Amino acid sequence: MDYLDYFNDERAPFRPDRRVVMDRSNPLNDFDEINFRDRFRMYKATAADIISLLETRLSSDSFRGMPIPPSLQVLITLRFLACGTFHRETGDLRGVSEPTVCKIVHKVCKAICELKDDYIKFPDAAGQANYKVEFFEYGNFPGVIGCIDGCHIPIKCPSTADSEEYRNRKNWFSINVQSVCTPTMQFSNIVARWKGATHDSRIFQNSCLYAQFEGGQHSGIILGDSGYAQTNFLFTPYLHAVTPEQQRYNQAHIRTRGTVERMFGVWKSRFQCLRNTLRFEPRRCCIVIIATAVLHNYLKQHGCPDPQMEHRDEPDLPMVEPDNDRYGLACRDAFAWRHFSQ
Repeated sequence: MDYLDYFNDERAPFRPDRRVVMDRSNPLNDFDEINFRDRFRMYKATAADIISLLETRLSSDSFRGMPIPPSLQVLITLRFLACGTFHRETGDLRGVSEPTVCKIVHKVCKAICELKDDYIKFPDAAGQANYKVEFFEYGNFPGVIGCIDGCHIPIKCPSTADSEEYRNRKNWFSINVQSVCTPTMQFSNIVARWKGATHDSRIFQNSCLYAQFEGGQHSGIILGDSGYAQTNFLFTPYLHAVTPEQQRYNQAHIRTRGTVERMFGVWKSRFQCLRNTLRFEPRRCCIVIIATAVLHNYLKQHGCPDPQMEHRDEPDLPMVEPDNDRYGLACRDAFAWRHFSQ
């Protein structure tokens, strides 16, 4: 009875319920529009829309007994992606430790990646017809439905036996990301799983997109730099343009293909984590990379202005010229003569 009386005694010590943090800093409330854009590289309303898009895919999981609502999980992730470090998030979003931020970022990025097929799509027949017009109006190169390039995203040295395979020719560790862009500088295709030492041409030749072009599923061509093998559907520049038509071909090629390089610049300027070293294991780095590409397209499609280009990356020159078969070279010569002879 003494045991029961103890629990019924009004003077019994108070035992609080499971800790629920209700007073965490909320950037949507704490920052004005200018400061929010400076930190998140998007409008408040856009961030709120992204939260609504992801809330149903996230739960208020407990981190050390302190539930963090989905809205704050999304904001923590968007902040990390925008600035690329854990320390500023920890300062602005009080009470969230660095290890917790890391877990949240991985969880939310996986949820964003589930939206990939909704926001990153290679054009269908009607879309390809429109892209041909838009690319031609911009760069005077006919028949283009996309521009392709590789982009190295720095990562920490993996703690695995194959770590040296991630070291690129610039002597730092990276994921080599293959991307194809649209005329409006959106991703129409992305492959983010290859180690930094892998050549761009090999990535493309092992991709689903290459197989689709080989199978005649697409009506149009894509433009790549001289690191790719010239084919009847991927056109590269002349290394030594001699004739007038070859020179005009190169001028139009350079201008049109520059779209993908500008897209990379906007992408990295908005998501500074891509310029800094991603300190996750490679598999998680790939998830972060895909998530930023999905968000990039989402923001472009919803009218969010591009961030100011903070600095340009050095051009990633091809390691070696790939082997071009005679048929591919003949296709380029015929194309240049047909479209650029006058």
